[in-house]
Amino acid sequence: MELAVIDYGNGNLGSLLAALHRLGQNPHVIHQTTDIVPVEGVIFPGVGSLEEVVNRLRHNGLLPWLTDLRAQSTPILGICLGMQLFFEQGDEGGEGLGWLKGNVPSLQAPVLPHIGWNDVTVTDHPFLWHNIVRPIFYFVHTYRIQPHEAAIVRGITDYYESFPVAIESGSLYGVQFHPELSGPNGTRLLQNFLEVVETYGNMASR
Repeated sequence: MELAVIDYGNGNLGSLLAALHRLGQNPHVIHQTTDIVPVEGVIFPGVGSLEEVVNRLRHNGLLPWLTDLRAQSTPILGICLGMQLFFEQGDEGGEGLGWLKGNVPSLQAPVLPHIGWNDVTVTDHPFLWHNIVRPIFYFVHTYRIQPHEAAIVRGITDYYESFPVAIESGSLYGVQFHPELSGPNGTRLLQNFLEVVETYGNMASR
């Protein structure tokens, strides 16, 4: 399986890469155009700020490649900020990739950021919840997604308000929490995404 992890230049990839290594993966870390290789799946990690990351992706020449992968229905998993990038704009300033309609407002909570473990109420659709008995995950964030289409939401949680924390739209998958910091549940979720990638790779090779 050829998997890519996008490097935004913030140097905070260690936990995610370690989690993938434990699952037997050796992903390609893509920082600029010279790093690009054919891949069957992509993970956007959850570090940085919306405007900064989009500007860096543009400056490093990765936007056309990522847009092509999106058009080819390559499975893409966004984690925390990585999921927020899929949307149009955010309260912290700047525009996202605009792949999905919706915004990224700040959480309406007296204590920010939201840090800690929360239960996730999942939808009837399986999404990435296969073999996860009690969906509880670790969160670190100040902003949340506000999709225009409620049908793409696959999970919600509560922190002074209810808000979406998981989405699925075609080949785009996103979670607000950090699976790489969420113990066995996070490991299982990453494994579930890898199985999606493997299925895509098998279909693409036919």
